Amino acid sequence: MDQYFESYRGHVLNSEVDLIGHMNVQFYGACVSQAMQSMFLRLGFPADQIKEKQKGFAAVDQKSRFCAELLAGDLMHMQSAVADFTAKSVTIHHQLINSATHQLSYETLITALHFDMRARKVISFEADAIELLTQMKLPEEISL
Repeated sequence: MDQYFESYRGHVLNSEVDLIGHMNVQFYGACVSQAMQSMFLRLGFPADQIKEKQKGFAAVDQKSRFCAELLAGDLMHMQSAVADFTAKSVTIHHQLINSATHQLSYETLITALHFDMRARKVISFEADAIELLTQMKLPEEISL
């Protein structure tokens, strides 16, 4: 199974372009936010269950690399995969790709802690989540 999956698709709006003419850095973050929702669903944590059970995620580290410009009107998609995990955290690798050229525009590694929102503390994943994370984890180490 290919561990990467498409987690977001969109295009660069005119309102997302800065004075230099390329997508402003804040919108890369917005794409990642959308992709994380897809990743949480893929990991067995749909938004309604996160709200109901009050067990979700808190981002604690992010490393990013900008590789190529995205301009107004460019179609883009993000692919995401589990780069690593522990009993209480998951690290996700996101790659934002220009859909027309297939060129990597941006990539980021985000580590999030599994979090009990009521108790306001980090908690361990349950056994079924660990099993899924094991199946989804990339075979090679990712570093930025």
